[in-house]
Order: sequence, then structure tokens, then C-alpha cells
Amino acid sequence: MTDVERPLAGRRIVVTRAAAQAGPLSQHLRHLGATVTEVPAVTIQTTASADELRAAARRLRQGRPPRWLAVTSANAAQRLEVLRLPEDLAGVRAAAVGSITAHTLRGIGINVELVASGTGAAELAELLLTAGAGGGTAWLPQAEAARPELSERLRQAGTRLEVTVCYRTVAAAGLGETLRAALAAGIDAVALMSPSTVEAVFAALGAEALREPVLVCGGETTAGALRRCGLEASAVAATSDPEGISTALVRALRRPLPPSD
Repeated sequence: MTDVERPLAGRRIVVTRAAAQAGPLSQHLRHLGATVTEVPAVTIQTTASADELRAAARRLRQGRPPRWLAVTSANAAQRLEVLRLPEDLAGVRAAAVGSITAHTLRGIGINVELVASGTGAAELAELLLTAGAGGGTAWLPQAEAARPELSERLRQAGTRLEVTVCYRTVAAAGLGETLRAALAAGIDAVALMSPSTVEAVFAALGAEALREPVLVCGGETTAGALRRCGLEASAVAATSDPEGISTALVRALRRPLPPSD
């Protein structure tokens, strides 16, 4: 494989995605020549039982049409594996943020009609309203710390919302020590995949330690979280899938490699 086909050859990249989700991105980066260190910044804790999720789905089915399931993350999508399909979502249409979330939903048997690019929930809100969701009902299974852009926009348009907090993210144990070891070993870039990841990494290290490596964010929402920490992303991925993140990393790292010892 040529250098053109391996544009990340010689680059050392930290992937901060949760352990269960890091594999596809890490594999893609290695295919492009990178040396990858996986440092999961957060762990995922389920906060809604199967009964609670099924009850929320039932209330959605009883709501005003059109009835939409709107999912903004693969973590939320995975929580829906406990639904009994298709009956729990009979007559419900589904929408997702990002191809990974859409793929996860389809993998558990939920047909996804609308897919926003993965840069943020605001785009999904506009897609839903264009599809007529403003007069209907929408169910949002989401994180405990979910940002309000999607729910606020839908409420403003008259959508009746059913919101279920189905998971929370917590900083991984020993994150600071693991990150400092990775930085000491020498890295070129850190891939930050979500606002909760940004917050966990920032809390573990502080801004000063993050000024040297290239910081690449998986979408504008994540870049906004980084900005609130006083840092700017070197590049923001157009989509949050492995191809989008890798493209952003290649773009950000198009500078000479440091001289070898």
C-alpha cells in the first residue's frame, strides 16, 4: 500500500470512544497506517428498565400521529434492544443522528427512514419537521446529559414529546493516569467523539495538557463542548462514522512528521 493509501502512516492517535464502540474506528485508522491507542474516556450505565422503555413506546403509539422515534446516539439505540418488535413500535417511524446510530437501530430490527449527517441533533430536528413531525408525537430515548437542541426545536414546533433518560456516561476509572501515560509516550492526535468524552478528558487533564496534540471532534456538538473548555478543534468531522473521523484526522495531520531520533 502506498503512502497515498496510508496517509496516517507514522501517526500516533488516541481514540477515546467507549470500549464497545472503538473497534471500527481503530481498525479504519490502522488501515490508513496509524498507530492507535484506545483510551475509553467514559463508561455507559443503563438507567431505564425494559418495562420503562416498553411503557414509553406504548405511550408513543397512543400519541398524535405522525409518531416518530428519534435517536441521537448509538448508546441510546443499544438500549432499545429490549423492545419487542415490531409490536412495540407498530405505526412508528424512526429517525437517527449518524450512520452508526442508524446501523445500530436497523441491527435490532427498527427501520430508519431519516438519517441526519451525524454533526448534531439540530439537523435531525429540521429533518423531522420537514417530514411533518411538528403536529405529531416523538419519543426521544437519550442520555442523562443530552443537550436540548432536538427537544426544544420539536416542542417549539408543537410536537408532543415523550423523553426517556435511558443511559448516563461516567468518566472511566483511572482515566487521567491512562491519558497522561499516552501523552508521555508521544501522540499526534486525540479523537474526541462526544461532549461527555470531551468533559471527561478535560476534567482528567485540564486544558494545558491538551494544547500540544491535534484535537479532532466527531461533529459540531462535540466541538462546541471543546470550545466551552477553552480549546478549539483542529478539525471537525462532517460525519461521526469511522470514515468521517478518519478524513478529519488526515486533514488535520497534513503537516511534516517530527524528525526521528
